[in-house]
Amino acid sequence: MTTQKNFQNGIYGAASVNSAINVESTQWTKYSAEQGHGFAAEDANALFDRLCGKTVDKVGLNNELNGADRIVNGTPIQTKYCRSAYDSVDACFGADGMFRYPGQKIEVPKGQKEEAIRFMENRIKSGKVPGVSDPAKAQDMVVEGHYNYEQSLKIAKAGNIESIKFDILNQMVTCACSAGLSFVLTYATSRIGGISRKEALRQAAIQALQTGATTLAAGVAVQQLLRTQVGRNMAAGATKAAKKGIDLLWKTDFGRKLIEKTMSGILGKAIIGNAAKNACTKLLRSNIFTTTAVTVASTVPDIVKACKGRKSWKQVGKNAAVNVTGAATGAAGYWAGAAIGSFIFPGVGTVVGGVIGSIGGSMLGSAGSKKALDKVADDDAVLCMKYLQDAIASLCERANISSEEELADIMKRMKKENALRQSFFEKMYKAGGKKHNGELMRQFAENELHKYFFV
Repeated sequence: MTTQKNFQNGIYGAASVNSAINVESTQWTKYSAEQGHGFAAEDANALFDRLCGKTVDKVGLNNELNGADRIVNGTPIQTKYCRSAYDSVDACFGADGMFRYPGQKIEVPKGQKEEAIRFMENRIKSGKVPGVSDPAKAQDMVVEGHYNYEQSLKIAKAGNIESIKFDILNQMVTCACSAGLSFVLTYATSRIGGISRKEALRQAAIQALQTGATTLAAGVAVQQLLRTQVGRNMAAGATKAAKKGIDLLWKTDFGRKLIEKTMSGILGKAIIGNAAKNACTKLLRSNIFTTTAVTVASTVPDIVKACKGRKSWKQVGKNAAVNVTGAATGAAGYWAGAAIGSFIFPGVGTVVGGVIGSIGGSMLGSAGSKKALDKVADDDAVLCMKYLQDAIASLCERANISSEEELADIMKRMKKENALRQSFFEKMYKAGGKKHNGELMRQFAENELHKYFFV
């Protein structure tokens, strides 16, 4: 199970990086501005288009004057989310009264389209739209967004259903990939360990569900936090810390090339110069948050079990320390692997290198941390093992098991069915009560394993 745990921390490390990429795909730093809901609307509509299978390029991030906010399947779109249809259309015209976005479709809040078309027709009739004289063209110029005005206001703020729904959708791909990778690795290690196909599938499904839920909760929590003033203040501090490291690396030619290639590979598009440097700083900043969040989220189940008496608080502390180390070294391994992969095979190699680096880094970090902590305090399972051996000895005596071959066959069956899984030791620990009564723990183990000795 240690190998599976190390793999799991590696997955969390990789997920934290990809979750940070999702965070930085939004314009959260602008959500608190007076027109922050407009930026939230841009992000929400762009995400909706992507989830519908459309090709989306958020070109508006370069802040080009009068440039499109995004290009969807080759069509440039300008998002205008105002309180009324009149205001949404009016915002498309400059101080001189002329249309500012030739060749672009105007996206207005859901529910405003019909009125907006009429207002656009009037502007065309008045000669305010260069190159367009037919009012009927307004039908093609105005498109309806996927969200209404009130929803855009809520998406820009923390602590409401609309913003949480948006964050869930934004983190969904990372959640699905993490769950899928967890399923594959758990199933593979279980089968290699001699566990039956049915039991391996069961364990893999449970672990995948837990991994997906953990990464989703962590990603959503970070995005919600960054909408608050406290989160923005914390982000400012994290940005300064990240910038120092990136600036130091940027001073060398190799470091500059490394950052440019890694960012191009991770973000899936060519990015050079200060744009790459700034992107790296922002991503690293967000990664600090997501790594922390995924570590906290992965520790919550242990806390719940400790409250129920299935784990000691000492064990919770040990696991948390290992999780922190594993996720942090996993994230660092992802960055290192992505950097190497970007040189060898840009694009796919960056992602593959990141995943491999994450798992490798996490295994080293988790193993090292666990070994060091074992010298300070034993796991709960060590205490349980003593009484488990007593229980097996008692069962052998009662079942007249006298040969090593017979016992080996029984143990093989137990291993195949994964009888001594983590939950077994947790229940056994709980059976001992607050005083860890050894006799009660032994009795529990005998009752649970009785069927393997008396077929």
